[in-house]
Amino acid sequence: MRRLMIVAVAASLGMAQPVLAADPAPSASLARGCTAKAAKAAEPAEVAANPAEFAGKCVSLEGWWRDIALYPSRAEAAQTDALSIVILDQRRVGLYLPKAQLDAAPQTAPRLVRVVGRVGGACATVAAEVRDKDDGYCHYKPGVWLAVAGVTPK
Repeated sequence: MRRLMIVAVAASLGMAQPVLAADPAPSASLARGCTAKAAKAAEPAEVAANPAEFAGKCVSLEGWWRDIALYPSRAEAAQTDALSIVILDQRRVGLYLPKAQLDAAPQTAPRLVRVVGRVGGACATVAAEVRDKDDGYCHYKPGVWLAVAGVTPK
């Protein structure tokens, strides 16, 4: 499901479609070539508020990681049901993580990290039939998402 969305968005951004059969982490395929050295530093809230400006760009974001999202502040990330708070839709960045990192995502206590990846744009611009089949962030939220290449604790 997530794979379908990643392929559709990669095509819409003019990127080569990832080879999904051989790659269990589609986010890694979309983020290929996006490294800490190549990434441009940006603020999570800036990316979240301007998804069209950052779509397709390789970025490095420092923020508070909790579950499948990155928040600009610990206070926002620590909110009960932070993913459900609509006002945070334009502050947080949804994360499409490789499986090992998804499994290690902090669920209750946010962790300060640096995340490197390629901005996919606003979930709201992804076709509804693709979002409906997605099992990640864009299935639930309209905000911006990031195909994660790596997460480093701060």
